[in-house]
Amino acid sequence: MNKALFAIVLAGATALLLAQQPRVNGTAPGRIATGGSSQAPLYAPNELLSVFPQETAPGEYSQVDPVQLQSIADQGWQLVSVAPYVYRNEDHPSAKPTDLAPTLVTQVYQAYFFQRARLIR
Repeated sequence: MNKALFAIVLAGATALLLAQQPRVNGTAPGRIATGGSSQAPLYAPNELLSVFPQETAPGEYSQVDPVQLQSIADQGWQLVSVAPYVYRNEDHPSAKPTDLAPTLVTQVYQAYFFQRARLIR
């Protein structure tokens, strides 16, 4: 019984060690195999595009046009991230003069980040 258990444990350990070995002939998904002598495959190159809100006047911004974002998406760009770019606090016009603290409205202007696979010609 001890010899059979030892053989099973040894076979399992051998299988785990062989499974951890790096691939020699294959490449990982999303990588390009290189033709040189280097064994390390390269990642597929990506193009990056950033779209920021436009400053219309000093300290005043306009949101990115949704039509512009849709045209970028139609060109094959993939939206990767949306991040707040500018926070702007303004006095609320309906604030009463009797209020102790002025009412502030926070406006957030978003920045958009896109990527797509680089076209290799």
